[in-house]
Amino acid sequence: MSKKFWILVIAAFVVINEILVDWLLAIFVGDYGVAEGFIDVTRYLTVDSLLFAAGFRAIPYGALLLVGLTTRLKHTIPGKLALWLALLAIAAIHFWGYWAMQYSFYTPDYTSSTSELELIFVPIHALWIGAITCWVGFVIVNRGIRKLQR
Repeated sequence: MSKKFWILVIAAFVVINEILVDWLLAIFVGDYGVAEGFIDVTRYLTVDSLLFAAGFRAIPYGALLLVGLTTRLKHTIPGKLALWLALLAIAAIHFWGYWAMQYSFYTPDYTSSTSELELIFVPIHALWIGAITCWVGFVIVNRGIRKLQR
């Protein structure tokens, strides 16, 4: 696996979080300015809250790192593609989940009192969706290569 993949895994873990998505929502849905949105989003931000959410967010990315480092997937073309697809799925689920969790903050929609539980459940869903995406991607590419070799 190339160094780019591992750097992107770490970058996705660090960058795609609830704070970034909240800031993007403030700008694009809440009609805040860039600086105004950043100030609004980080008003109650603490290191404890960042670490709490990062602990859950680390589960699917950590699993991806573990699978990528301990299996032979990184040595085959279908395996490499499967790992890239898993990373894409995990990052997309995080972004979409945090967007859905916080969207009602900037609209007149009702915000559930339990919406913050999605900080826990979004990474759990990203884990199994990433695993399924990795497996399906590997199977499809592997079968495609076998058909081309015939």
